[in-house]
Amino acid sequence: MSRPVFVLLHGAWHSPRCWNRLIAELNKKGYRAVAPALPSTGSTPPTSGWSEDLETIRKTISDLVQEHDVVVVTHSFSGMTAGTALEGLDKQTCASKRLKGGVMRLIYITAFLVPEGFQHSPQGTRDNMVPEMKTDFEAGIITVRPEDAKDMFYQDLDDETVAELAKDLRPQSLASYWSTTTFAAWRYIPTTYILGTADRPTTVAAAQYLVDRAKANGTHMIDKIIHVDTGHSPFISRPEWTAQTLLGEITSQA
Repeated sequence: MSRPVFVLLHGAWHSPRCWNRLIAELNKKGYRAVAPALPSTGSTPPTSGWSEDLETIRKTISDLVQEHDVVVVTHSFSGMTAGTALEGLDKQTCASKRLKGGVMRLIYITAFLVPEGFQHSPQGTRDNMVPEMKTDFEAGIITVRPEDAKDMFYQDLDDETVAELAKDLRPQSLASYWSTTTFAAWRYIPTTYILGTADRPTTVAAAQYLVDRAKANGTHMIDKIIHVDTGHSPFISRPEWTAQTLLGEITSQA
């Protein structure tokens, strides 16, 4: 079996470019990484939910597991879509279909690790959204202003780097926050959770709550929680550490 392929799923407002530093580190170590663009971010007109994200994730991974094992890395918002999209793509199910690969591990980076039936905000509302999420109901989008980017995403990066990163932020589909999960892949796929402790205190507390609740309620395969002194996006602020950590997770599982 060849080395596994990493599939990197960006969060809201971001593009696949947010993974560039991590991809470079993984490539240096001889690993391939794929970062699909998820349509709920930056589409014009905005998507009517997250179904197109699910289709993109499933197609990307379904193609890869024909020949390769896959490690799915999800950040922030995409924890919800990945958790739903990976139904039937775990190693055991793929093996039953005589495929050569399957999703061998799921790694959440301060991402929404949520159960089936989870909806971030009720339809037609902005409930549970922080003030920095600027909603435009008429346009159907949520935006984050450049001046709010550091506090939201890049707490441990210098202002000049943050200013450059903020240029790539895109509008997020408002309706994507009204969609509902239908599956919880972390119940069936070995799962690691990476939590940046220098993120917003409210985000750290919410992430820890989601993990604790998941482990306390029914079947799960969450076998490691890693705390690291970084902000919300360690794959940008500490790409070498992130790459080493990801590789450590698959090495320990081999």
